[in-house]
Amino acid sequence: MTRFGKPELYTIDLVVKELERHAAEGKGKTKRAAKLALTFIEKKNIEIIETKKRAKKADDELFKRGNKFVICTLDRDIITHVKENGGKVIFLRQMKYLEMV
Repeated sequence: MTRFGKPELYTIDLVVKELERHAAEGKGKTKRAAKLALTFIEKKNIEIIETKKRAKKADDELFKRGNKFVICTLDRDIITHVKENGGKVIFLRQMKYLEMV
């Protein structure tokens, strides 16, 4: 990665709120994954982009940003939508490789 420079990582406030909800109310793997993601965001000082007050769904906000940013997700619906609209997506393949399309 250093060959191409240091990547700048961002998330949106709605994603953080969704993770906080899963960390508090979720069960099993979902709860652990949400806590891990929140820890990663905090420890790596990932910048949180504030969305408009009337924005309600994280997915919709990610769709809007799909052409400005590379979206990193495991959500198949988001992957499909961003790709269909000309955006780039990074996702995990075989639980050990990152792939960008």
